[in-house]
Amino acid sequence: MPLSDIVNVSITRQTAAVSRLGFGTLLVVGAHKRFTERIKFYSTLTAMAEDFEATDAEYVAATDWFGQNPTPTRIAVGRRKIDDPVGVAVSDVQNDTDYDIYINGTKFSFTSDATATAIEIAAGLVAAVNAGAEPVTATDDTDGTFTLSADVADTAYTLLIDTKCTQEAFTITETIGDTMDAIVKASDDFYGIVLTDRTQATVELMAAWVEAKIKIFGTASADADIPDTTDAADATTIAATLKAASYARSFVFYSASAATEYIDAALLGKILTQDPGSYTAKFKTLASVTVDTLTDTQVTNILAKNANCYTEVGGVNITQNGTVSEPEYIDVIVFVDWLQSDMTSNIYSKLVNLPKVPFTDPGIGVVEAEVKASLQRGIDRGGLAADPAPTTTVPLAADVSSVDKAARTLPDVKFTATLAGAIHSVTVTGTVVL
Repeated sequence: MPLSDIVNVSITRQTAAVSRLGFGTLLVVGAHKRFTERIKFYSTLTAMAEDFEATDAEYVAATDWFGQNPTPTRIAVGRRKIDDPVGVAVSDVQNDTDYDIYINGTKFSFTSDATATAIEIAAGLVAAVNAGAEPVTATDDTDGTFTLSADVADTAYTLLIDTKCTQEAFTITETIGDTMDAIVKASDDFYGIVLTDRTQATVELMAAWVEAKIKIFGTASADADIPDTTDAADATTIAATLKAASYARSFVFYSASAATEYIDAALLGKILTQDPGSYTAKFKTLASVTVDTLTDTQVTNILAKNANCYTEVGGVNITQNGTVSEPEYIDVIVFVDWLQSDMTSNIYSKLVNLPKVPFTDPGIGVVEAEVKASLQRGIDRGGLAADPAPTTTVPLAADVSSVDKAARTLPDVKFTATLAGAIHSVTVTGTVVL
């Protein structure tokens, strides 16, 4: 007789996974032909180096992201679509030297002679590409430049050019909204966003797109009017325009090095590795980015525009003030997003994993328990105050309308909680006597 005839144990696994926002992941959005996907994830700079050159803006931003302590564990790179033709110029002419370009990972080479010219090198690379099997055609401009176009329009291909060549200005016809919608359709598993493009019009469009999402977007500008013009007199800088729009999901840094560094990626790398609610975005010392020397007046002008800066105070390099453009503190936005995501995911997990949650007082209690559990996690992380304690209210099953019951919709689940906040300044008054 098998033992199961006497004692029959059946264990049900309530382990269906629920997707959560990638709060620890940054998306760097750039226009490039380094891969054909709309989004690709990397866990290290070494992995990124397989697709990108160290001078690529996407790689530089990743360097500032991964350079923080604690070190982030993942980054995503998004791709804006570059329209054909793509122009390439021979920018460094050397005798008896190999010139290489890679299309879809296939290497095409030309070796210059002892009297090299840019025209000769470009013609040689064009011939090499057109003799190959990749579905891309090269066209010689006969002036040391050439163009590349997919044989079938709108077909993506990868391109890596020799460091002695330069990719010329390219054309992007899709909007930022189109770009981001395509990226999100491929994967939405990221939270922070940085653009390699610092052009103000593009930044404003990204800020508008992000405002309707549960994401946060950072940018930086070297525009001298941000520190040198008062808030009242400034209506044109990116800091002024985002403040005027009261954007709650975008933050601006003034950085004199904004063209070559990504302080926005560095700050996100510093904070998104930590539990939401456990930090403030002010007072952060950032690795791999340059501190600015600013006067008190300049700092005042920057902060008055709800922008941020990175300066030395008391011998320590710190970020100030850690706000979005609305203004609100960056850490508050991230924490509230996390709380919403945590609560949503855990309630949904119950609905998915239990046979059913009945429309009864005990069933409603299951939902309330998950709300309370999320609020407690918010307290444990430091985002919510324990005193006063959060409160929750739910309706009695008997008080829910027949319309809601027929639709199987539970209304009026509510909570009240107090943000823990953070201390950013201290005033001490004392008396010393003999």
